[in-house]
Amino acid sequence: MKKTFSLLVFIIVLQSCQNAQQVQSKNNHKSTKDNIIVLTDPKVNSEAAYLFNNGDKIILNWTQRAEHDKKDNLLKFAVFNLDTGKFDSIMTVPSSKGLQDHLETMAKVGLKKDGTLFAVYRKKLPTDRSRFGGLVYVVTSKDQGKTWSKEQRLVKDTTSTSQSFYDIALLPNGNMSLTWLDSRSKRRGKTLYFAQTDANNMFSQQKPVAFSTCECCRTDLYVDARGQIHIAYRNLIEPDEPGFDGNGFTEIRDMYYLKSVDTAKTFTQPVPISRDNWHVNGCPHTGPSLAYNGQKLGAIWFTGVQPQPGLYFTTKTDDQAFLPRKSISIEGRHPQMIALNGKYYAVYEFYYEKNGKGFYKIILNVIQPNGQHQIHEISKPLTQNNHPVLTQISKDQILAAWTNTDTRHPKIMYKIIDIK
Repeated sequence: MKKTFSLLVFIIVLQSCQNAQQVQSKNNHKSTKDNIIVLTDPKVNSEAAYLFNNGDKIILNWTQRAEHDKKDNLLKFAVFNLDTGKFDSIMTVPSSKGLQDHLETMAKVGLKKDGTLFAVYRKKLPTDRSRFGGLVYVVTSKDQGKTWSKEQRLVKDTTSTSQSFYDIALLPNGNMSLTWLDSRSKRRGKTLYFAQTDANNMFSQQKPVAFSTCECCRTDLYVDARGQIHIAYRNLIEPDEPGFDGNGFTEIRDMYYLKSVDTAKTFTQPVPISRDNWHVNGCPHTGPSLAYNGQKLGAIWFTGVQPQPGLYFTTKTDDQAFLPRKSISIEGRHPQMIALNGKYYAVYEFYYEKNGKGFYKIILNVIQPNGQHQIHEISKPLTQNNHPVLTQISKDQILAAWTNTDTRHPKIMYKIIDIK
């Protein structure tokens, strides 16, 4: 893999000591709960949060990272209790031991309507000498995580030597679906694959849907309320490929989009979300996020293109292309977005300095369909936070979670926010 683009080293991990289980937050956004709640054990390393919402239940999962030996990494998860407004007991996926931890391609736990749990994670083969290689594995549980199936490789084709940057979503037919970047590529970069489960809960229906993608940015697999499947990813456009702007010899890495309206029988050809023409010799490690507000599909992403890098937002209706982008945040990174009550709600980390020190706060940005927006700080001031995620609890509340690194051991925090 090429050298990482130096302007995109986003995460500062600071080590200090703190044992508080709960901290107060000055929140400019109206909230029914002013408290930020620490979910994980402050004596262990917990990071890479992911939220899955199947419409009935909400699951938050993360990686418990071993301090001295990555072979002891574990996938942890908890189910949100709508009655208590808190998460139930933390559970473990035993077969995940040794998974690779990564903040941009985090492990994931999903839930079908019939109660079947899916855990998806990535492990490095002991014989693999590649620094960035690894295979994706899947296990299922039919008894709420008490017992799990035997670990299965996602891809049986041995010509696929690596899979990464995966996402999951529940389809209207009840199947679980999954996207990932695959090493089976005839060009530079990776190939974007899509799969959905069969009657045996196996991802047997697998097919490529886009080619020559950026190697290390997360994909976004999103199914809207109508059942349409939307996929966004960062494309890799070489000088000899359609879409290249003709400037220089460094590839372009811009966001692209495709969709299916027939439950993945067919997909549209990929189209650009925005022609940023970002020439960068390396992977930015930050992917896009999509959400449908009932009328328009919204997209938010990071680009480093000059003269103003940062987060941008755009929308489209079914019969039109994406509108020209609007700047959302110059210092924002790693966005995640949902839509509710006609609005878009995006969370991201935001870098700032005070008294000569740098900090990352978590921002909630409420975006109108026309791009007008209001920002609200939801993390505690002068702290270190990264990679937030969010989901809907009800028509009046959302839940945001993120990793905090103020203490020696990173921890998962969450907050319930009233959006009335």
